Amino acid sequence: MLDKARLFKNFEEQRDLMEDKIQSGIEANRKGYARLNFVDGQGSPVSGVKVTIKQLTHDFKFGCNLFKYKCFPTAEENALYEEKFAKLFNLAVAPFYWGPFEPEEGKMRFEKDSVFIDRRPAPEAVLEFCRKHNLKVKGHPLFWPSIMPQWLPDDYAELKPYLTRRLERIAERYDGAIQSFDCVNEVTSIQLRDREPDRSKTYQGYTALGGDYPQWAFKQADRFFADSELNINETGASWAVFNKELSPYFMLIERLLNLGCRVDRIGLQYHVFRRPDDIYDIVDSFYNPVHLYKVMDCYGKFQRPLSVSEITIPGYEDNGEEIQAETVKNLYRIWFSQRDADEIVYWNLGDNCAAVGDGWAEDQFQGGLLKNDFSEKLSYQVLDELINRQWRTNLEYESAGQFLYFKGFYGEYEVTAGRGEKEVTRKIHLSKQGYDEFQIQI
Repeated sequence: MLDKARLFKNFEEQRDLMEDKIQSGIEANRKGYARLNFVDGQGSPVSGVKVTIKQLTHDFKFGCNLFKYKCFPTAEENALYEEKFAKLFNLAVAPFYWGPFEPEEGKMRFEKDSVFIDRRPAPEAVLEFCRKHNLKVKGHPLFWPSIMPQWLPDDYAELKPYLTRRLERIAERYDGAIQSFDCVNEVTSIQLRDREPDRSKTYQGYTALGGDYPQWAFKQADRFFADSELNINETGASWAVFNKELSPYFMLIERLLNLGCRVDRIGLQYHVFRRPDDIYDIVDSFYNPVHLYKVMDCYGKFQRPLSVSEITIPGYEDNGEEIQAETVKNLYRIWFSQRDADEIVYWNLGDNCAAVGDGWAEDQFQGGLLKNDFSEKLSYQVLDELINRQWRTNLEYESAGQFLYFKGFYGEYEVTAGRGEKEVTRKIHLSKQGYDEFQIQI
C-alpha cells in the first residue's frame, strides 16, 4: 500500500498556490476571445441572432504512442484499443526505432503489410489510422544509440552515411505528412560502453559515439526535413537533475542552438520508473508543483514549445489505481496551464501495451490508463473528463447587437447561427497565433 500522504505532501502543502496557478494559467495561456460579426446576404449587419458554439478539436496536443496498433491477437481487442485511443487523444506517436524499422539493410518497413513486429506498427498503418480519426502524428525517434540494427558497422564514422540515407528516405515519404519527429533521444542520460561479445547494439552493448553526434544528427535532419518539426527529447533526468541554466540538458540545448541547429520543440519525459520502496525519493522533484513549474519556466527561456513527451505513472499496489488517477489529474492540469507547453504525451495506453521482458521492463509498473481487459482505469476517466468536458467550450447565446464575443479554448469550432427561419453553420478556428474575428453571413 502506497503512503498517499507522503507521496502527495507537496501537492497538499502547495494546494492553494497550485490551484491559483492552474486556473490563471489556463485562462491566460489556453483560451482566447473571438468576435463573431453577423451580416445578411448583402453584407449589412444584423442583430437578434441565436448562436450555438461547439468546440470540435483542441489546438493543444494530447497524445499517446500507438505502438500496439493492430498488434493484439483478436479483432475485438484491436477494435477496443482503437476506440479507447481515438476517444481521448489527438496525437499519435509512430515508432521509427532503427532496429525494427530496418531489420535488413536497405529494407525499411514503411508499408502496412510489412513483416509483423510487436509494438512496432509500420508508419503507413499508423498514418491510415490517424487520417481516419483526424489525429496528428509524431515520429519517434530519428536517431537514438539504442535499438540499433545488427548490420550497422562498428565505427561511428562509418555509421554516418547509413544514418544520412535513413533520414533522407524517411523524409522523402513523410516530411510534412508527419508533423514532427524526435530527432535525437536521451543524449544526456544514455549509458554507453564497449560492445559485448554477442555484438548486440543496446544500451549495454553499443560502442560509444563521437561527441558531435547530437549536432551532427540535427544538421543532417535539417537538410531533408523542411516541413516537419525536429524535436529534442530527454528522460526524466530533465526534472530530477535540475540546476537551472547549469543543468546538463539545458546546456546541451544551448550548445545546439549556438551551433545553428534547428531545435523546434523541447521534450521532457516523465517516466516514474520507480518501485514502491524508492518512489518517495523523487517526491520533491516529480511530485512537486513549484519544482515542475520552475523546470518548465527555465526551459521556456529557449522560446520553443515544450512537450511532456513520455509519461508513465505507476498504478501498482492496492491503492495504486486511485493514486495514479489523482497524480494524473494534478500533473495534467499543471502542464496544461504552463505558458510554453503545447503537448502532453502519455506513453502506454494500457497495461497490456507496455514493453515486457525477463529483467527490467515497463509492464512491472502497471502504468497504463487501461487494464489488461481494456476496461478504463480511474486515470483514463480523469483524462476523459478533463480533455473532453472541462477543457471544451460549448456555448449558446442570443446576440443583442450585431456581433458578440466569446472566450474559448483554442481549437476548431462549429458555429450555428439562426435568425428567423434562416440558419447557417460555419467552422471557425480560434488560434493563439491566428485570426480572432469572424464574419457569419445569415
